[in-house]
Amino acid sequence: MMRPLTALLCVLALSVGAAHAAQADISLGQSDSLARAAATDVVVFNVVKVRPLDGGEVASCRVFGRAIRAERGKRFRPRQSVRLTVPCATQGSDASDATPKWVDREALVRSAHGRAFLGGDGGLIAYELYDLN
Repeated sequence: MMRPLTALLCVLALSVGAAHAAQADISLGQSDSLARAAATDVVVFNVVKVRPLDGGEVASCRVFGRAIRAERGKRFRPRQSVRLTVPCATQGSDASDATPKWVDREALVRSAHGRAFLGGDGGLIAYELYDLN
């Protein structure tokens, strides 16, 4: 049987933890990991070509690739063409609060592979680079 003081301390600890969690959710909005979890389609692909669409510090890049595998969803099959518009920015640009967050333009151009998280409408939710050269 739990003593009243111990029970009170447990309730207080849980309340404080819940308050901190709620405060973090309010200050940060929907986290990037929640957005990624909500993706309808996730595709891993070889990057064939990257073309910046405009020369601003924060802009868009067109990414062309070839699917390796679909980790989620049925939109992509192996070897299928992948075309995405990815928010990109030069190094030193201000951090992005938007979803999807922008990707470093120079790193995007050098990347060999990408992973795209897409919503039900095919819109980009998040993008990851890996195997940078």
